[in-house]
Amino acid sequence: MSKSMYDVISAAWEAEAGNEELQNLNDLQLTKMTEYLSKVRFELTETAAGNQLQADLLSQEVLNLEFMLRDLLMLRRNKIVKAALARTKLRGELTLSEEEFYNRLVRGIDGHLESVNESLTGMPSPTSKRSEAEVGASEVYDEVEYVVVKFVNPIEDAFLGMDEATYGPFKKQDLARIPFANAKQWLQDGTVIRVVPESEARL
Repeated sequence: MSKSMYDVISAAWEAEAGNEELQNLNDLQLTKMTEYLSKVRFELTETAAGNQLQADLLSQEVLNLEFMLRDLLMLRRNKIVKAALARTKLRGELTLSEEEFYNRLVRGIDGHLESVNESLTGMPSPTSKRSEAEVGASEVYDEVEYVVVKFVNPIEDAFLGMDEATYGPFKKQDLARIPFANAKQWLQDGTVIRVVPESEARL
């Protein structure tokens, strides 16, 4: 069995544990890592009952992979929480779910700070003065997060985004800003790659 992906996972885990800064990890890389774990688990279930040595080796590999992947993702989570509390922009490449997590944390922290200020001053913040009608009309779109992507593979049919806008079709190398939810599967299977706008890259 090739250990190349095992070594990739081990190196990513060690790099994350050994650095204070968030390391690069994208959806396609994480998908390949978790697929490798699934592959080893399947090989374990397919191991002949009499081949105890092979079963023991695979069992240990599964335990190692589970530990490294879980710890890798928890280390990254803690760095993201720390960055959100400090209101610092993350420099490492994030998966889609990690970026959503970071953005939601920042919004939650901002909301809490507004609440604290209101409690101390007795005055509602400007953002809390919006009418219920205004909030109701915009809350659906406020929840939609977007990502800029480059299409590695073409998408021949137009599709409806989570914001109810129509996108596509897209040719290979096209750039587009589409909702996170629509981009997620394509990021995982390599149909698109993320593009960081220059304004964010300079932060």
